[in-house]
Amino acid sequence: LVLYKEKNMLLTEANLARRHGYMMIQPDRRKKVRKSMGGIRHVLGERKRAKIADHKLYLEELERVGALLEDLDVAAGEGGSMEDDMHNEATEKLEEDKI
Repeated sequence: LVLYKEKNMLLTEANLARRHGYMMIQPDRRKKVRKSMGGIRHVLGERKRAKIADHKLYLEELERVGALLEDLDVAAGEGGSMEDDMHNEATEKLEEDKI
């Protein structure tokens, strides 16, 4: 925001200097403002690209977790609930220990 104000002030000053026929004081200030704004745009672009990449990874992870959950639901639907499987396994172990 401050750079936009500075840019507008410098453009106004340059316009007045051109109209009245005198040289603008420190004309390289416009180049510095333009370079600073370019740096800010570059950083904002990097942040946006990083955010998009993170979002894509998040969506891929959601798909992977969703697929795992579907596989678990299918497996649970075929053989009963997980609690039943654990109970049956514990019972089998107890019977093996008795023998």
